[in-house]
Amino acid sequence: MKTLSIRSRLIDLLSISLIIVALVSFSSIFIFLNYKVNKHFDNALMAEARNIINRLYVQNGQIQFKVPELGINLQTASGKGSVFYSIEDDYKMVLSGFESIPRPLLNKRINDAIYYDTIYATEPIRALLMVHKMYRNGVGYYATIIVAETLEDRHDMIQEIFLAISGVTCILIFIVMLVSLIAVNKGIEPLVNLQYFIKKRDINDLTPISEKNVPREVLSLVESINQLFIKLKKSFAHIEHFNADVSHQLRTPLAELKVLIEMDEALKKSGEKAKYIKIINTMSHTTQQLLMYAKTNPDAFDRVRFSPVNVTDLCQKVATDKVLFIYQEGFEFEFEGIEPAWINGGPIILESLICNLLDNALLYARTAQGEALGTITLKVIKENKSVILSISDEGPGIEECYLDKICERFFRLDTKTNGSGLGLGIVKQIALLHNATLSFSNRIPQGLEVRVSFPLLA
Repeated sequence: MKTLSIRSRLIDLLSISLIIVALVSFSSIFIFLNYKVNKHFDNALMAEARNIINRLYVQNGQIQFKVPELGINLQTASGKGSVFYSIEDDYKMVLSGFESIPRPLLNKRINDAIYYDTIYATEPIRALLMVHKMYRNGVGYYATIIVAETLEDRHDMIQEIFLAISGVTCILIFIVMLVSLIAVNKGIEPLVNLQYFIKKRDINDLTPISEKNVPREVLSLVESINQLFIKLKKSFAHIEHFNADVSHQLRTPLAELKVLIEMDEALKKSGEKAKYIKIINTMSHTTQQLLMYAKTNPDAFDRVRFSPVNVTDLCQKVATDKVLFIYQEGFEFEFEGIEPAWINGGPIILESLICNLLDNALLYARTAQGEALGTITLKVIKENKSVILSISDEGPGIEECYLDKICERFFRLDTKTNGSGLGLGIVKQIALLHNATLSFSNRIPQGLEVRVSFPLLA
C-alpha cells in the first residue's frame, strides 16, 4: 500500500478539521438564527396582543372591544403569511376574531403569556395566548387573547439570512483552506528542498549536507544523514585499506616465489621453470584483477576524489606505454584523438579501463592458431555533450547472443587463452562510476568495437 506523504497527511487533517468546524458552525448558526428570528416574530405577536389589550374595556358588566371590525384575516408584512386572532371573555364567548383557534393543553388558568406551536386550517402556526385581567368597580374580568400567524415569513427570513451567512462562511473557509495549503507547502519546504538536494546529488557523493539555514525540526534529520555519510565514508576507507593490505600481502609472497624460481638451478635444468613462472604470473594478474574489481565497486567507491581529466591526453599516455608491446604481439596500432576532451573522473581507474580494453583486444583478436589479426585502433571522439572512447580490433568478434553476458564476472568465451574473466567486469564498473554507457558491437566484415560514452565536462 502506498504511504501518504507528509503534505497529504497535513492537508487531510486540515480538511477534516475544517469540515468539522464548518458543520459545527453551520449547525450553531442555524440554531442561533432560528432562535433569534422566532424571538423577533414572537415579539411582534406580543406587540399585536398588547395592541388588542389596549382596546379592551368593561361596560355594563361585560368586556367590550373598541374596534370589532379590526380585521378577521390579516396579512403579514410580506403578504405571504396570514395572521389570526381571537378574543374571549371569561365565559369563553368570542368577542372578536376567529373561533376554534387551538389552545395549548393546560390544567390551570395561566396568569401570563404562553407561546405554542399548533395546526390551524391545515397550516402550521405559531400562537400566543394571553390572559388579561381588568377591574371595574372592584370586580375582576378576564379576557383571553390569542394571536397567531403562519410560518412562511419566519422560514423565509431564516433561509435568507442562513444562505447569506453560509455564503460568507464558505468564502472564509475557502480562504482559510487556501492559506492553509500555502502554509503547508511553505512549512514542508525545507523537507522538499532536502529531498530535491539528495535526489539531485550523485548517488555516490558522501559529502555532508550543509546545515546552514536548516529549521530545527529538519536539523536532526540532516545531522542523522550526515552521520550516516561519515560512517559510510569510514567503511569505504576501511575497504580500500583492506584491499591495499591484501594486495601487498598477496603480491609480496608471489614476487618472492618468482625470484626463488628464477634462481633455482634444479628448475632451470628440468625445463619446468617457464611453466611455473607462467602460473605465478597468472596468479599475480588474477589477484590484481580481483582487487581492482573490489576497488571499483560502485557501491563502495567514494567519488569525492574525482577531478577533471583530459581523456585525449590520458589515452595518448596509455598508447605510448603500450604501443611497443602491441607491436611485439604482432598487431598494428592506431591512435586517433587530437582535440582535448574533458570529463570528471579518476585518472588511475580510467587508465585501468583503457588498459583492460586493450588487453582484451590483444588476447582475442587472433586466429584459432593464436596469430594476431590486423590493427587495434584507439579513438577519442567528442559528440554533442559526450566524450566517446572507442577501441576496435579486426578479430573474429563475438556472437550476438553473448554480447550482453561478456561483462559478467568470470564469463569467458575462450578458456584456452590466459585471462581472469574479470577485465570487462572491471570496465563496466568503472563506466558506471563515471555515469558512462558501455556498448559492444561487431564490425563488418569482422572485428569488435567497444564504445564508452562519458558525459562531457561542462
